[in-house]
Parts: sequence; structure tokens; C-alpha cells
Amino acid sequence: MADALSFLHGLPLVVGVGYLSYLILWRCFLSPLAGVPGPKLAALTYWYECYYDIIQPAQYAFKIKRLHGEYGPVVRIGPNDVSISDPDFIDTIYAPGPGHKRDKDAIHSRSLGLSSSVGSSITHELHRRRRDALNPFFSPQRIHRLDPDLASKAVQVDNIFDNAKASGQVLNLSDIYFAFSNDVVHKYCFGSDPNLLSSLQLANARRNNVVSVLGSVKIMLHFSWIRKLLQMLPGGGTGAHGMMIFRRRIRAQIDEVLADRFSPEYSSSIFTHLNGSTELPAAEKSAQRLEDEAVLMIMAGTYSPTLSLVVAHYHLLTRPDIMAKLRTELGVYGSVIPTEAAELERLPYLSAITQEAHRLTFGLTGRNARVCPDEPITYKNKERGQAYTFPPGTSLSASTLVIHTDESLFPDPWAFDPERWVSPPLPLRRYRHVLSRGC
Repeated sequence: MADALSFLHGLPLVVGVGYLSYLILWRCFLSPLAGVPGPKLAALTYWYECYYDIIQPAQYAFKIKRLHGEYGPVVRIGPNDVSISDPDFIDTIYAPGPGHKRDKDAIHSRSLGLSSSVGSSITHELHRRRRDALNPFFSPQRIHRLDPDLASKAVQVDNIFDNAKASGQVLNLSDIYFAFSNDVVHKYCFGSDPNLLSSLQLANARRNNVVSVLGSVKIMLHFSWIRKLLQMLPGGGTGAHGMMIFRRRIRAQIDEVLADRFSPEYSSSIFTHLNGSTELPAAEKSAQRLEDEAVLMIMAGTYSPTLSLVVAHYHLLTRPDIMAKLRTELGVYGSVIPTEAAELERLPYLSAITQEAHRLTFGLTGRNARVCPDEPITYKNKERGQAYTFPPGTSLSASTLVIHTDESLFPDPWAFDPERWVSPPLPLRRYRHVLSRGC
């Protein structure tokens, strides 16, 4: 009897040791990814990624870049995760074309808690259905309809700068461009203008709110249960509470769309379009689904442009040579600079500044991983004479930060140099889409 009790008491330890031994054996030696170069600790456990995401806050993207410098263009960065730094392989990962599926990685799509948004649509088919419903609003022709709104907002920004110049007021560029971007994307999504540019103090509060939400993303990625726990607490956590405040504002807008309380003079907006779509089933037009979609679109459509505008403006202020060249280019218009986006896009140096600002703000610094569910994918490194075949279900990614700072494409990659986009060499022209798509 005593022997039996001793055995039962020791059973959990035996099972634990056995499972750990199996895990080490499989992940490090028997897995189809065992031959992919990379640190063994990363192959063994996701705690490796967690360490560089949380203990060394938000450093995993930079660690991945260093790993590529050590191991080459293919690195195993997790038990089922492979990072590839070859720009020629990006289209294979993200844009396979007809007849080939790419799902999103379920683990890395949960960090914002927007499970029913297009950005968190795991399966290829669901993502395509939701994206197809949005596509009409992202054609160049449709976006250029925003020209009057952009021109009006540009006048507001000009007035803010003029008033500050007259009064000696110190301005926060982040608040100004957050308000500008938020006003524009909010009008596009809901047909109404929150006019944050008229209250930079409110813009500052809302910008910090979004920053707190984004600052909690890595924690929620590795410990998703924390979000649910914090939401039950009166004060919430910094990121969770910020997200709840943000979502409540968005939900009020969605409720107005669903209740059709917008007056007839409102122009068609993204969410009035989705609500009235005959192509989407009723479940795709629920309040929760549209709320998730709107939170993602407002957040991404505000924060990424804000960063690009701030970076561009900073370098224009600190680099007189860049400012002088831009003013020379704009000088052909005299005192009346055009407000049509299509006209401004034809200016090569202005476009170069825009591209360089986008490149150095990255859009998405983390991994936007893809999974091929039904066929293996082979990567061939012609320079090294190596080939790797990744089985179905492998999570593949090309980190935006790694590609945007690739020295073979961008010499001195951390320098702000618009000249690299003026008559760029063929390799850079080929990879221009990398920046527009943000991987």
C-alpha cells in the first residue's frame, strides 16, 4: 500500500519529466523543422520570444534581425515559426495567387482581441470574403474622393501652425497629426467628422489611450487570459482599460449605423456600406463584428499615418537640405500648391520623402505570419546552394523591420535618405510594393 501511494505521489513528476523529454526530442531533433538554423532555445519554447517581447520590451523584431545576421536568410524563431529575410520570397509567403491558400497564424492574430476583424480572420476564405467587402473603398479612384476632406484638414493644420508662430506656442506634432489622421479616417469610416484638430488636448488624451492599447499588445499575445481578467476589474489595466474606452466610442458609432440614425446628407461611408451590403451574411453585419472591424480600421488608419507624418516632418525640420529640395520642387506651383492627391503624387521628391518616412516607421514592426494549410512550401537559397521544405501548417513570416532595413536594398538603412527613391535602381523599384503592403 505504501509503495502504491509513493508511486502515485511521484507520478506527476514522472509524467512531467516524460513530457518535457518528448518535447525536447521532438522539437529539437525529430521535427520537420529541426534542420532549420536558429537558436535551440527558440526551437524548444515560445518563452524565448516572450523574453524578448516582455522582459526585454518589444525587442524581438530587433533580435530576429540579429539572428538573420548570424544564421542567414532562414531562421527558426519558434517551435513552429520560421522567419525569412529574402525579399524575393515575400510574394511566396503573402501573395500566392489563385489555387494557393494562406491562412493567418492563429496565435499571433489574438494579441489585439479583435477576433472578428479582417486583420484577425484566420482562414483564407474568411479573410477574402471580408476583404472583398472592403475593397471598393480602397481603390485609388475612391480614395481620391477624400481630396476635399484632406484639403479642409490641411487648412486646419496650417492655421494651427500660424497661430503657434504668432503666439510662440510649442506644439506637439504627434498630437496634431494624430488628430489630422483620426479626423480623416473617422470621416471615411462613419461619414462624420470628430474634429479632433479643434481640440489638441483631447487629441493628446486619445493618442495616449491608443499608445497604451498598443503597448499592451505583446503582453496580451503571450498571456491572452490577462485581458479577460483585467476587463472584470473596476479600473482595468492600462492597456485593457484604454481599449475598453476606445471600444465604447466605436460601439456608439456602430450602433448609430445599425440603427440607421445618420441623416440623408451623410455620404456613403465604409460602415454604412457594410451594413447595407447584400453580399455579406447577417452574421458578418452583427454589432460585435462591425465593432471589431471599426476598432482595427480606426486604430491602424490613425496611428500608422501619424508616425509617418511625424517622422517626415521631424527630418524636414532637422535637415535643411531636404527641406530646401522639397521647397524647390513645390516652387513650380508658386503660392498656390495643389490639393489633389493625384497631382501631389506625381512630384518625385515629395513622393520620395513619403516613401522614406513609411520605410522607417515600418507600419507593423512585429511579424504578420502566414500558414499554408494544405501544401509544403520550398525555399531555395541560390547563393548558399541550400533548400528548405516547410510542411503544411508551418508559420512563415518576413518581418517588416528586417526587410525595410535590408542593407542590400537600403544602404545605411537607418538614415533618412529620400534620394534613394529618386530614380531608384531596379532592385529597389522591384521591392517598392514591400513598403506599400507593409508585408
